[in-house]
Amino acid sequence: MDNHITIEVDDKFIYNLYKASSTLWYFDQLIAGGFTGYNSIKFKDKNDVFVWLENIEIEGKYYKGVLAETGQPEIVLRKESVDWLLIDNQRLIGGYTIRHYYNMLSEDERVNFEIYCGYRIDHGNDFFRPDRSTPEGAIITLENFYNENNMEGILSCKDFYLEAENVMQEHNMDWDSEIHSKVVSVLRVSLLEDLENKGFPNFETIERVFNLIERRKDQELIEETLYYPDGFITVNKFWVGLTKDNGWKVLNLVE
Repeated sequence: MDNHITIEVDDKFIYNLYKASSTLWYFDQLIAGGFTGYNSIKFKDKNDVFVWLENIEIEGKYYKGVLAETGQPEIVLRKESVDWLLIDNQRLIGGYTIRHYYNMLSEDERVNFEIYCGYRIDHGNDFFRPDRSTPEGAIITLENFYNENNMEGILSCKDFYLEAENVMQEHNMDWDSEIHSKVVSVLRVSLLEDLENKGFPNFETIERVFNLIERRKDQELIEETLYYPDGFITVNKFWVGLTKDNGWKVLNLVE
């Protein structure tokens, strides 16, 4: 693994580091389950240089492995990891700092970089924990409830009060509590009727890639790109809101 490439630190890079941190649980789960393919984590060594540690074993709060450049054994605190990667069927999973660099390259440079690395770099697949601790996880949680046709679960992932506020704001409507209550009711009924008429969507075989589009007070606009097995791709943008006691909730879809 080449540790000497130059990476532009911008908002996209910061978000990629966030994605690496938020999906590390998935790496840990596969390693603990006996994953036998190539695997590695990235950390900053004592010389303040970011390096890769390969062939990971998990020992309590530590990662144990060998340094990619020297082959020397090393033990690192798990909390010091800033990125992770797996190679599955010659395909890169994770590797968010590598992807960031790859996306900065021209088409020809990308081909050469893949040849150099020896694996395929495609859209990837973001394995956020399926809970409401992150905006992306809230979206996955909602989609899992769709898979189960679980109406109670679906409604638990929504906050129609906040969503109604967004709708009123987008339509430049002055605040009025009575109108707000009506919008809340309309949004809830519309969702129920839509599911009754069209059925529950299914997300069981898709791959997801998330991007942060905008951030405002206690809300984030998240873009989710869905990749289907037949090659079909859809892109949706959701406002996701942080509630006081129930984590992140999925709000309105942005056209």
